[in-house]
Amino acid sequence: MSPIPKALYSIVREWHPLRVRILGIAAVLVALSGCDGCDKGISGKVDPSPKNTDPDAQPVNVTPVPTASVAAYLNPHKLPAYTGQTGSIEGTVTVKGEPAAATPFKDYKCPDAEKIWGKAFREGENRALADTIVAVTGYEGFYIPEKEEAKTITIEGCGFSQRTLTMTYGQRIDVKNETSEFWTPILEPSPNLVLRMASPKGDPVRLYPKEPGHWILTDRDRRYAEVDVYAFLFPLHTETDLSGKYRIDGVPVGKMKLNARHPRIDFEVNVDIDVKPGLVHKVDMVIENKGPPKTYDAGNSGYPGLR
Repeated sequence: MSPIPKALYSIVREWHPLRVRILGIAAVLVALSGCDGCDKGISGKVDPSPKNTDPDAQPVNVTPVPTASVAAYLNPHKLPAYTGQTGSIEGTVTVKGEPAAATPFKDYKCPDAEKIWGKAFREGENRALADTIVAVTGYEGFYIPEKEEAKTITIEGCGFSQRTLTMTYGQRIDVKNETSEFWTPILEPSPNLVLRMASPKGDPVRLYPKEPGHWILTDRDRRYAEVDVYAFLFPLHTETDLSGKYRIDGVPVGKMKLNARHPRIDFEVNVDIDVKPGLVHKVDMVIENKGPPKTYDAGNSGYPGLR
């Protein structure tokens, strides 16, 4: 398997049956902090003013992990928070090439579940590619704090509302059950044996990735329902909906990299973009499916093998 480009996946991981730990921390903290060269700003300019110590410059942390530990991951060089103008990027991701392969049969228990998980990836109209990770990287010399405390995902019908969830390390996951049945969402791999019950139409279950990297969100009794969860060390990321659409706001002004990759397709798109203040930049991307889907589980170091 070819290594995954550092632009989007720079975390080195090793799976353990009971817990997850990170290898080579010193080499990867800078890569995912959004700082490719911390002594330079965008276009080679650095704000000479003192480091921003306002509360807005601090990372959001609603996990049981100490705030200092989260800050050490997200902003290891204690860079100033970006306070300049921003733009937005939006567009549609489509897929070309081979159609999605069928997944091995599972006991779906609900006929509609096969529509979501019956193939390696989901396509909408005109081959719109759902559940694609889209991220902005390449900025330098500053730190972008995460503003939202949580990412919300809902349980609808036979499963989760999406198959990919991106988040920033330090956020929590709010799992909202909109069905008439009880669910028991779990985050794997995890040594926590405490089960949290998501009651119908009740309060969301809160889950906390204890470390950055790749996790699997599933249900204790509905193992077919799997969501790829990516806890990144930078906030400019999202995932496409069933129509293949995405949007990222709050992008700093200047030259950036826009990256797109689907967890089940061994292909990445990288686009150079010059972000202008107050503008919405339209960037459509195409991902090519050249072969059989990559498979893995939360208990080993298989695809996507975050590197």
